[in-house]
Amino acid sequence: MAARLGKKFGIMGILVALVAAGSIVRHHLYRVKVWNFSSKPVGLWTVPFGSWANQLTRVKGLDGDIYGPLAFVVRNGQPAIADTYGHRIVVNIHPWRTVATEGLLPEDLVGTARTFFFADNRTLAIYRVSTGNPRKIIQFSQSPGYTEVIWHLATDGNTLVVEGVKLGQGQCETWLRQYSGTGQLLHTLNLVRSGHHLPMKSPSSHPITVPVRSFTVSPSRQLVVEVAGNEKYQRVFQVYNADNRVVRQAELIAPEAIVHSQLLGVNRMGWIYAGINLAKQGEALVAVLRPGRRTIFRKVHSVPVASAVYGAVSPNGSLYLLQSTTKEYRIVKWALMASEHWSWNGRIVGTSAIPFLKF
Repeated sequence: MAARLGKKFGIMGILVALVAAGSIVRHHLYRVKVWNFSSKPVGLWTVPFGSWANQLTRVKGLDGDIYGPLAFVVRNGQPAIADTYGHRIVVNIHPWRTVATEGLLPEDLVGTARTFFFADNRTLAIYRVSTGNPRKIIQFSQSPGYTEVIWHLATDGNTLVVEGVKLGQGQCETWLRQYSGTGQLLHTLNLVRSGHHLPMKSPSSHPITVPVRSFTVSPSRQLVVEVAGNEKYQRVFQVYNADNRVVRQAELIAPEAIVHSQLLGVNRMGWIYAGINLAKQGEALVAVLRPGRRTIFRKVHSVPVASAVYGAVSPNGSLYLLQSTTKEYRIVKWALMASEHWSWNGRIVGTSAIPFLKF
C-alpha cells in the first residue's frame, strides 16, 4: 500500500514539475520573426551604354568623371530611368518605351504608377509627364549674380517636395518647399543660409529647423530627412508627420569613415535605408536602420559611373540598387524576407518548430 502511494505521489510530483517547466518555457521560449535580405542580389535590368536607340547615354564631365543616367525610380517593381544626356525618360525596358524630353536634361526623377516629375536645371523648371509630352508645372526665376539649381525631388503621389540651392555673393542658401501635384506652392518647410562669416542657420519660423542633406517620403507619407553635419562616422535622420512635427529620430554609426551618404528610401515598417560611400571602391555599403533593433549593414560594389540617385526602396522593403559598370547600366534587387525562429529570453536558439513543446 505504502509503495503504491509512494509511486502515485512520485508520478504526481513529476507531473507538477512538468507543468511548472511548461509554464517557465511558455514565459521564456517564444517564436520571433527574423528579417534578412537575400544572400545575393538579383540582376533585374542591364542596359549597355552606347549610341543606339535601345542603349543609354554616358558622358565625360568637365571634372573628368564619367556620368550616366542621373536618376531612376521603381514603380510596381518596374524601373523608369532618366537617360539624362540622351534627353529622354525610359519608361519601360521590356518592352522598350521612352518619352522624349525635347532637349531638356532630366537630372532628378520621381514618380507614381501613372505620373512622373523631373527637374531640368537648364530651364530651372520642374516638368510633369502623365500622358504625352512633358508639361512644365513649376518655373523658378534666376536671380542676377547668383547660381540657382534644383537639387532634389520627392513625392508621395499627391504632393511634391523640392529642394533648391542658391549660390553667390559669398553666401549659400538652401530651401525645401512642398508643392501640389499641379505645381501650386503649399509650404516652405526649410530655409538655411550660410556664408564665410555666417554659420549654417535655419529660422525657427519654418517647420524643419535643421539643415537638410537629403530627404525622401515614406509609404505612410511621412517626410524623412537626413540632417546635414560634418561628423565623420555619424548620420542623423528625422521623421516628420503630416503636421511637420518630428515624431522620430534615428542615428547611424558607420563602420567606415563617411565620405558621401545618401538616403535611399523607407519601407512601410519605417526602416530607413542609407547608402554610404557608394562611389568609393572597397568602402561602399548600405545601412538599414530599424526602430529598436540593430542596424543591418551590407557590403555592395562601388559604382564607377556617377549618378544623382543610387537606390530606391519598395514599400515591402526590397532594395533596388544601382550597380553599374563602365560598360553597362545595371540595377539589382535585394529582396527582404522573413523567417520564424525560436527565441529563449531574447536569444535565437533554433530555426525550426520543436514538436514536443506544445502547451
